[in-house]
Amino acid sequence: MNGYNLVMNIVNMANLKGKLSYYLNLVESGEEVVVTSHRHRVARILPVTAPSAEIQEPTRPVKELRKVKGIKLRRSASGVKSLLDDRRRR
Repeated sequence: MNGYNLVMNIVNMANLKGKLSYYLNLVESGEEVVVTSHRHRVARILPVTAPSAEIQEPTRPVKELRKVKGIKLRRSASGVKSLLDDRRRR
């Protein structure tokens, strides 16, 4: 299994921000870190060698999301702008 230990740590975003180096060292040593926001799981940080960390190609083009009700795609989305908008909302 490539040395992946199946050890998982749960941390909220505030603690992750404050101790990012610590949690990245845990991941580097083979552990999984689950990030929560308001008690809801929002992300997993896995070692690169983790079995489920393989990058998968999309099965359909992103433009097909336009057909899904309730999803509105922006023409040009900036990752930095999205993060700043999210920070302002909190």
